[in-house]
Amino acid sequence: MAAPGMTSPIRTEAFQKLQLNAGIFLANFDHSSISDATALKTAIAAAVTAGTSILGVTRGGGTFTATREIRTPDVDGMRYPFKGADFVDSIDAYLSGTLLEATPENFKRLFSQAETATNGKKTTITVHTAINTETDYLPHLCWVGDLADGTLVLIELDNAFNTADFSLTFTDKGEGTLPFEFHARQENVSDYDNAPFRVIFFNK
Repeated sequence: MAAPGMTSPIRTEAFQKLQLNAGIFLANFDHSSISDATALKTAIAAAVTAGTSILGVTRGGGTFTATREIRTPDVDGMRYPFKGADFVDSIDAYLSGTLLEATPENFKRLFSQAETATNGKKTTITVHTAINTETDYLPHLCWVGDLADGTLVLIELDNAFNTADFSLTFTDKGEGTLPFEFHARQENVSDYDNAPFRVIFFNK
């Protein structure tokens, strides 16, 4: 078999742009004042040490999905699709994965419309049938992952809400698993200009 030749996309720099490992999920993590990868790593390390913001360890990594609903009107005389004839009706962005840390905070986040009350050493989670717009959405949910060259990629969802059914799967000689699927939500009914998520690259 011949070598790849001049048609191959392989170059030395390509291997520096590979996304590596599972990354980390962070709830309401404030990165607004952070401008580079070094400062972001420091802030994440502090959050991990303090146990704040992090959702916890996962199994099987995670997935970011942004599904667009694109409509091309059926117009008499239009034989082919053309530039400018496509309309984006909606974008559904979500982060999904499987958590292993069974904490009251994670149970509340995954039940979504819930509240916790602590009395001494007892914490009770109450699940409501109605959704409270002030307390039941995560204002920001982030995933941060590494590129091989030290760049960090941050994906942030606004007003994240877990739409997956709550499920705690427990097995003998195993660990309980908590699947999640947090979907981004617009802030209000007049917020149409941008989708409720963003992707940020932090260079070294």
